[in-house]
Amino acid sequence: MGSKGLWRHVEGTAVAPRPYAVVNGVHVLSDQTTPATDEQIEAKESKITEFEKREYLAQHILLSTTSTHLGAKIKDLTSAEDMWGIVKADATTKSTLYILDAEDQLSSMKLTDNDNPKAHLMELRQHFQLMLQCHDNLVKMGSTLSDSQFNTILMTSLPESYHPTLQTITAAERASKLSSGQSHQMKSNDLITFLIEEAQHRVINDECMKNAETALAAHAKKSGKSQAGQKKKPAKSENSESDIVCRNCKRPGHTSSDCW
Repeated sequence: MGSKGLWRHVEGTAVAPRPYAVVNGVHVLSDQTTPATDEQIEAKESKITEFEKREYLAQHILLSTTSTHLGAKIKDLTSAEDMWGIVKADATTKSTLYILDAEDQLSSMKLTDNDNPKAHLMELRQHFQLMLQCHDNLVKMGSTLSDSQFNTILMTSLPESYHPTLQTITAAERASKLSSGQSHQMKSNDLITFLIEEAQHRVINDECMKNAETALAAHAKKSGKSQAGQKKKPAKSENSESDIVCRNCKRPGHTSSDCW
């Protein structure tokens, strides 16, 4: 609704244009004496029509994007602001049992590992985005889930391949606590950024390994062709010309019948 210019209607900050007052059947300006021109009257009516269109569109979006139960509560209201107040109260005013169930649902979210680093990176981003959305909803409902608990939920939702990375993070936090005497725990957004960078690093390593394997295979193929192309030198036979000695001149390379 913000992208459509309707959010001010939802929050109730949009100011409705007032029509010209009518005195003795004539539209007059704010001084109540000067008659408004046809152009002024038409411009004013256009502003009023545009405001009403936006107001009705905001009401329509609220009605069409809520549940049937919630829609029954807001369908008779006459302003988008009043409708949004009911929707907001319904979303944030929850019982303790509902909040506990939502926290359990967040804690049970798990990400499975993927042999494809690129696909895993995309799944990891979607996983964290959904967890952040659930956490924000819990905070708005009044949940007391702390940042430390949320960090723990984030880390336990990852597959076992991230255990070395998580051990590095916890070891750094422990060393910081021992050296300074204070606990400096990583914020949730920083933790998510760090883990996404780790997944990106895996993608880079996978690409480097693939390039190295391709280059090695090409080199081996080229070497095999060059070795196959080399011709072996024929071995000298026992009766080759270099072993024959002429009985006449005692020189090698010919027989006495061929001697000059």
